[in-house]
Amino acid sequence: MNIILEYMLLLSIAIYSYLESFVKLFLPVSRKSVAGDIVLITGSGHGIGHRTALEFAKHHSILVLWDINQKGVEETADECRKLGATAHAFVVDCSNCNDIYRCAEKVKQDIGDVDILINNAGVVFGTEFLELQDHHIEKTFSVNILAHFWVSTMHRNTGVSNFFGTSRRW
Repeated sequence: MNIILEYMLLLSIAIYSYLESFVKLFLPVSRKSVAGDIVLITGSGHGIGHRTALEFAKHHSILVLWDINQKGVEETADECRKLGATAHAFVVDCSNCNDIYRCAEKVKQDIGDVDILINNAGVVFGTEFLELQDHHIEKTFSVNILAHFWVSTMHRNTGVSNFFGTSRRW
């Protein structure tokens, strides 16, 4: 008897979810304007970070672009400016918490409080796992794991009061 009730509950939840999805097809959710919002994108020198910056540039956000590759981050900033956005390029080593905190303080002083954070920085070493050197493993953990904590909690060191982890209002 209990399994029949569970099946009925599952079926009712599934039907409700399908109906909700069907209604949302015809009644789109209004999107929040990000024009004028300060958007910090780590790893914006190429790849997903680069494309994300271009999308925010189309919506006239104020872009703060961080990457370890100076040429890449400056090219991204130039492309964003061509789309009419304000873009600030910073060379930041996301594997170094002191570099993150130093640059975060500079962003706060020169540009303002970050409204939206896109934590995108990451590294991949294209080699077999057992062939990785110790410094590759340390760099991978520093950038792919620790940097996300350091960037998301940078408000502790900069005094940004309206910053809540990954994004404030996204």
